[in-house]
Amino acid sequence: MAARRVAVLMGGVSGEREISLSTGRQIMAALDPSKYTPVAVDPASLAGKPVVAVEGLTLEPLDVAAWSDPGSPLRPDIAFIALHGKGGEDGSIQGLLELLGIPYTGSGVLAGALAMDKAMTKRMLRAEGIPVPDEVLVWRSAQPAEADLRSMVADRLGLPAIVKPNREGSTIGCRVVHEAEGLADAVADALQYDDAALIEQFVPGVEITVGLIGNRSPRVLPLIEIVAKSGFYDYEAKYAPGGSEHVIPARISDLAARRARDYAQRTHDLVGCRGMSRVDMIVTGDQPCVLEINTIPGMTPTSLLPDAARAAGIGFSELLDRIIDLAIPQP
Repeated sequence: MAARRVAVLMGGVSGEREISLSTGRQIMAALDPSKYTPVAVDPASLAGKPVVAVEGLTLEPLDVAAWSDPGSPLRPDIAFIALHGKGGEDGSIQGLLELLGIPYTGSGVLAGALAMDKAMTKRMLRAEGIPVPDEVLVWRSAQPAEADLRSMVADRLGLPAIVKPNREGSTIGCRVVHEAEGLADAVADALQYDDAALIEQFVPGVEITVGLIGNRSPRVLPLIEIVAKSGFYDYEAKYAPGGSEHVIPARISDLAARRARDYAQRTHDLVGCRGMSRVDMIVTGDQPCVLEINTIPGMTPTSLLPDAARAAGIGFSELLDRIIDLAIPQP
């Protein structure tokens, strides 16, 4: 069988561009050359941005005209989406690939859009009886006065609280607020990245993540406990070497682990994810609480999904094979 032409979509224009480039480089290096002909493609070209070589890796533009032509040698057999953030995992690029008729890895348009919208995801999970932290949503177009904001958060959530953009990833624009005086500044910071800021109840406990591989009723990978060296799993803790420790299996009770696996699988299916996902949780005692679901988990040297797969005996190249196979339409 001829090697499949795989367009690894990486870079993009979101605040997570550098993370995406790191993910894309890892994928390009690990794809089996006997099975695939990988090509690095930067969709930033769609926004009129210049496409250049990055650390020795040549990036090509996403040529919509060529990709629309079934006879074009530039048209990929499949797109491996290694984009993060807006324009990458929010259903946008997935919609374009649907129109072009090109199979792609990961979740579809609806699941991507839902998972990117943290508040909407939480409403769905709460309706299904899956525990999530309580929240207050503040819109840029209808911001309350500072005194009203403080009162609203104090009455409903208490402090400390987590403030983050509603539709962003990698803890960009996210901070823990311990004093009421810091709420307005934290909300203003979050609103630089999205038109809504999500203020969440702070839930103390053990932070874990649950990786999944599959379409419906996916396989649940070993649970990972995240121990951030700074005490908070922020951008630096996620991506800097040594920023956090991954403990496998997570040091939680058997009951909490069973519940976490159940919540993760139900969340994946409820949102409609495909191929892979990663569900982040906080565990207090025996009770996990779902924080969010990631439809395109990172594949950087410090990323969690490859670690979980490795603990399950699945090497990185094999993990990529499985993700690609799950994206190919079945006859």
